[in-house]
Amino acid sequence: MKKTTDERARTLAASTIRYDMIAWVGGGCLMLLLYALIVPHVSMRTGLLALLFCGVYLAAVTLYTVLRSRSGRHATAAELSVLMEEDSFEVLEQLSSAALVFDSYGTLLWYNPVAEQTIFADVDFPRSKNLSELFDINRNGTDGYDVKEILRDGRVYASDVFCLSRAGAGLFAMVLTDKTALTEALRSFEDKSIAVAYVTIDSMEDFLQSVQDSFRLAVVSVDDALKKWALDMNGVIKLYDNDKYVLFFERAFLDTCIQNRFSILDEIRSKQIGDGMSVTVSIGVSALGDTLAERDAAAKEAIDLALARGGDQAVVKGESGVEYYGGRTKSIYKRSNLRSRAFVSQLNATMARADNVLVMGHRFGDFDSFGSSVGIARLAMACGVKVNIAIDMRDPNLTPLIRTMQDIPEFAHVFVDSAEGLDLVNADTLLVLCDVNTAARAQFAEIAAKVRKIAIVDHHRKIEEVSDRVLLSYVDPSASSTCELVTEMLDCAAASRDITKAEADMLLSGILLDTKQFTRNTGTRTFSAAQILRGAGANPSDVYDFFKIAPEDLSKEARFHTDIIIYRDSIAISCCDAETDESYRIIASKAADKMLTLKDVEASFTLVRIGEQIHISGRSSGRINVQLILEQLHGGGHFDVAGAQVLGTSATAVLERLKSAIDNYLDSITDQ
Repeated sequence: MKKTTDERARTLAASTIRYDMIAWVGGGCLMLLLYALIVPHVSMRTGLLALLFCGVYLAAVTLYTVLRSRSGRHATAAELSVLMEEDSFEVLEQLSSAALVFDSYGTLLWYNPVAEQTIFADVDFPRSKNLSELFDINRNGTDGYDVKEILRDGRVYASDVFCLSRAGAGLFAMVLTDKTALTEALRSFEDKSIAVAYVTIDSMEDFLQSVQDSFRLAVVSVDDALKKWALDMNGVIKLYDNDKYVLFFERAFLDTCIQNRFSILDEIRSKQIGDGMSVTVSIGVSALGDTLAERDAAAKEAIDLALARGGDQAVVKGESGVEYYGGRTKSIYKRSNLRSRAFVSQLNATMARADNVLVMGHRFGDFDSFGSSVGIARLAMACGVKVNIAIDMRDPNLTPLIRTMQDIPEFAHVFVDSAEGLDLVNADTLLVLCDVNTAARAQFAEIAAKVRKIAIVDHHRKIEEVSDRVLLSYVDPSASSTCELVTEMLDCAAASRDITKAEADMLLSGILLDTKQFTRNTGTRTFSAAQILRGAGANPSDVYDFFKIAPEDLSKEARFHTDIIIYRDSIAISCCDAETDESYRIIASKAADKMLTLKDVEASFTLVRIGEQIHISGRSSGRINVQLILEQLHGGGHFDVAGAQVLGTSATAVLERLKSAIDNYLDSITDQ
């Protein structure tokens, strides 16, 4: 009867031990001989000399044992045949795939002729060396080894590792199967799979109202450019609306578009209309999904995200997530408020069906989030539904506004804190987020996480995909403020006549804050909204009182102006890493605004430590997109107004990360 593999392993292990015993005994005899020869010639006591020789002998035995266990011993074919059945060894030797045998330390013991001709053809890799020097091989506990896919000389190998024996130093076999042809076939299949893209000409209806003839010529030029782009990719493009296209092309060309960062955006942007205005397009692309229908749906989500972020950019949905390209120009200002009329109609219907409405702004609320929340609450009251505004009642920046609104009977009990807001949530609660488009960044994220129905009104660019809990979304980055959007909604809903003076003051304060007293990011709709609010009783003098600061705040702001760094010739940065309080959050943003007045400064950033976080405020004069810069630090905002909160050991450490983000952004512009 044949012996089992383990029995044969034990036989070989016993043989190895006998050889080791012979080596130890021989070494002991040699030590005794040396001792006998040396004793007559030294003055050292005989006992001490004997102890010394014994210590040297034990050290030599220990060293030999350690080195022996680590290095293993090259196994011959004869020895391996002892460990394995005769026919098993013959199978490995005659296998058409490369086969290797190694011990539990990863020491290569043997390989078959196929491995010699393929894996080791151009590599001087003798037996008894460790495989980790050649492959990415890792021990997987006591069960065996994990070996990743192996690349050698342009060939791709799949590895299978299995245990032959656990006796002694253990014995493992690795079989490498060449799957280069399969890998190339899969890559070819993926490259030829169909990607779907949606392309939209940004703000076409607004251009048609002002520069019809020249815009039509530009649209024809854009149409030609898009068709040539599709032709270069062997794709098919179809116009399915006045300003909307759908494009189908092979997946391989998507990699080319990503490598050139969608240069088609720059090509189309170069086409001028009238007084130097540029035509821009938004692109949503996806090759994600097993079916064409899934890719089509993902591409539609991508184009919606591109438009919500302000247009003039491409959004790609892939396996690694969502990637953005472009977005280097400010959002084209929309002169028409047609979308506002459609949205307010949908919002009113949704509110009417809700059991109650919760309105909430973003964390560290400001006048825009507060004013727009008040406006949405008025809209809900006009629908006859119970409404509450969830807000941080202890925020010193909003305390004067909250007290002003609580003096109005209808708003006396509208404001609630986090605990009360959570108690108000039920299955039919509608949450309206104002001045923020991400539930995680809402004033109370725990409330947003609990609500199943959400509506969004915001003017910041989107930074992530819309949750399936979002029923309605109105995001217009071209608007000056969310208060501007809400004022238009109230006017479209004929609820503006019900606005009280205090509510109008709140809405106007939000517009004044985000436009820096009508000096930045304003348009005709901005002044139209201000006119509506003025007609409702808003008093600019009363609103300006909200912006007044205490004398000590002025001295705090001065701390940011004493140590300003000019980075990359046009970006002003200031840090405050000293002891601060919550008031520095607003002070830092005001300091960033003031730093924009410096000569040759195109953007400014202020950093301040508040608690465990470093708060960053970013401002731009309109040529640098501070949102794209701060998105790299998990922040967000608007093209020229953005912010981020970063956990860091110091403002100085976060400053280096900010500089790196600025470098990435400016270098990407240079590359484009």
